[in-house]
Amino acid sequence: MKNWKSAVYVVSAIQIGAGMAIIGVMAFLPLFLSQIGITDSGEAAFWSGILTAVTPLTLAISSPFWSLEAKKRGAKPVMVMILLVVAVSAILCSFTNSPWQLLVLRTAQGLAGGFIPIGLSIVTEITPEEKTSWAMGFFQAALVAGTMLGPLAGGIVADIFGYRAPFLFFALLLVLCALATKFFLPEVNKTSDEKEDGSSMFSQIAYFIKIPEFRVLAAIQFLCNFGITGMGPIFPLYLEKMVGGEATAIASLVGFLIFLSGGADALASLSAGTITQRFDMKKVLFVSTIFVGFTFIFQYLMTTVWGLGAFRVVTGLGIGIIMPITNTLIAKSVPPEKRSIVFGVVASISMLGNVAGPATSGVLAMYMGYASVFWLTAFAFFLGGILFFITDRRKKAV
Repeated sequence: MKNWKSAVYVVSAIQIGAGMAIIGVMAFLPLFLSQIGITDSGEAAFWSGILTAVTPLTLAISSPFWSLEAKKRGAKPVMVMILLVVAVSAILCSFTNSPWQLLVLRTAQGLAGGFIPIGLSIVTEITPEEKTSWAMGFFQAALVAGTMLGPLAGGIVADIFGYRAPFLFFALLLVLCALATKFFLPEVNKTSDEKEDGSSMFSQIAYFIKIPEFRVLAAIQFLCNFGITGMGPIFPLYLEKMVGGEATAIASLVGFLIFLSGGADALASLSAGTITQRFDMKKVLFVSTIFVGFTFIFQYLMTTVWGLGAFRVVTGLGIGIIMPITNTLIAKSVPPEKRSIVFGVVASISMLGNVAGPATSGVLAMYMGYASVFWLTAFAFFLGGILFFITDRRKKAV
């Protein structure tokens, strides 16, 4: 394809918009729940955790189906249909009056949210082989940008127009993404000359799980997503408690802090290659994992919003180093012919972190208080770092 780079830009822009729409509710969802009758902060944290977790859970289930549909019908029409379905569900969210109604619609968004795997398939299909690394990096940056800009935009719109308005804003954004897909994204002509691996996905997973280094590295990626998304259900409520209800723009503040943390994550990811050229990659991973654990403790110990925000940014720096290093080490831990498969398995495990984080933190906050969320997350990173250290030592001893 001659204009492949322009197509990569279009796909990435669509991913930013769609990602904003899915993630953007994190900044105001717990506060919106109080408007529809959930006045207890513990119950609000619980429901926020469930509502945040259900979308990535159903997304993990539905992604293979949408990938298959894209192969059968073409990526472009399937992408348009998905974006419009999610837009309709976002509009309906603005009219909800109970958490159960939100749960149904957030589930529908996950079931229809196959835009990420389809976007990846488009990028890999249209990009020349020698430019694949650049294209995938650009696409990943777009995904991060969506998670950064979504809560920021959602928080600002919520504080200015009310908690129902962001749903309509995100619906409009999704419609614009669908129109961009329809009119600016070229048709992708897939070939069917790929040789299928005769083994099942379950046998592939079993193969990777038998590799000790893979198990630990995949667990660390799980922890990163667990830590990032686990704060979602309690963060607005925790900030509201910290300022004593005096601030009038909590949702905007939450979005701004998430934006800063995501920016630090992206900058650190770009610097990871330079850092690992100067220092041993495995040592950097071990130190970064332990370091992130400590940052969650310091987040809890902060008594001001800006102190908490500063350590959220520092946490983003640590996670931004961890993710690209684990991907590199995972690729090295399996045979070259298995690498395309292994990252599909890792993606599923990472997505489970997006599910477990909000669900766990919501339950913990409800029954044990906000402090338990910070301490459990810190302990999980300490455990991940120690297990990686032990696994690496055993591998060297063999």
